[in-house]
Amino acid sequence: MRFKILILILAYSLFLTTTVSAEPKFRYSFDEALEMALKNSTEYQSKTNTIYKAYDAFEAAQKAAPKEIKFTGSMRKFISDQVDPIIKVEEAYYNYQQAILDRNNTKTTIALNLRSAVIAVEDAEMDLEEANINREIWEEELALLNLKYDKNLITKSEYENKKADLENKLKDLNKYQDNLDEAYYKLNSLLGRENEKDITVILDDTVVPLEKLDLDQIKKDMMKRDYALVQKNNERYIKKYYFDLVEERYLKYDLDRFTDSMRDEITEMYEEAKENFETADKNYKKALETFEREFEQMIKDIDKNIEEINEIKQKIIEEQQKAEVNKLKYEARMISKSQYNTSLNRIILLKNDLKSAELQLNLKYAKLLAYSELNKVVKE
Repeated sequence: MRFKILILILAYSLFLTTTVSAEPKFRYSFDEALEMALKNSTEYQSKTNTIYKAYDAFEAAQKAAPKEIKFTGSMRKFISDQVDPIIKVEEAYYNYQQAILDRNNTKTTIALNLRSAVIAVEDAEMDLEEANINREIWEEELALLNLKYDKNLITKSEYENKKADLENKLKDLNKYQDNLDEAYYKLNSLLGRENEKDITVILDDTVVPLEKLDLDQIKKDMMKRDYALVQKNNERYIKKYYFDLVEERYLKYDLDRFTDSMRDEITEMYEEAKENFETADKNYKKALETFEREFEQMIKDIDKNIEEINEIKQKIIEEQQKAEVNKLKYEARMISKSQYNTSLNRIILLKNDLKSAELQLNLKYAKLLAYSELNKVVKE
């Protein structure tokens, strides 16, 4: 009797040990995880110093520039003494503004990369689950194949070909565990953690029907934060400012009083300034067209994603109905357990497809709303 009691105590102790060792994962809200990622990013931390340096350069350019513009002297001297210093101030100011923009955008990029990494882990876990389902199916098929061959129901050639195919499929499933390991490694690297699978990041889910969003305002917000577009706009402004100053000086000249060579030199500098502005203007408009196309495609992708989710939900309903029928058939011994399990597995796979599609929609909305305040872009 004592021996039996001792066994029960040991078994219970083992159960407790197992329970304790299977500790719950570290759970972080997305904001908590983002804070960790920002602290771990040397790139993000270095952006502050870049801002300080850009501001110092702006102040230095201001001190070196003339207090007021005097439209006197030769065109070449006017440009070197008046225009160039003023333009350097404008360039330094926009470099400072873009340094701030770059830091803000780096934070947004880290947030989107973190979200992608979390989604990659969840996708990899679902892929591994599906792989294990297939492993069970193919191992059963392999066992059945061996049985058929032992009973001379198939030829040696058929057996070897089918066996090789199944073994290759089973071997190929190992990559899904590798994919999950890699996904966790990337997530932990972003967060500056040890590479352990003991973490869960809870994604915030901001999915608002598109018709309830002020897409025009969202587009404007994105335009203000699009680094390439802002850069092209700044370049256009600077070239326009440069051209305006040169043109104003050019119009003050009485060109008839100059020699042909002097007149040609002045006109050449004027035309060059004009051409530079026109080129910058074209570059900005081209960048704006590209932005418009990408924004429209973003909205189309969200619409397509929502449509895909609705289709999967409908398929799940249909498969659940079929599974109910198959359950009755199985209980009535009209189909095998394997056939019934197959119908249940189809539901599991569809639910994984649904979750994956919803995670992709989560990421698409995060990108769409990355630069807007939600309360300002949701229509009442």
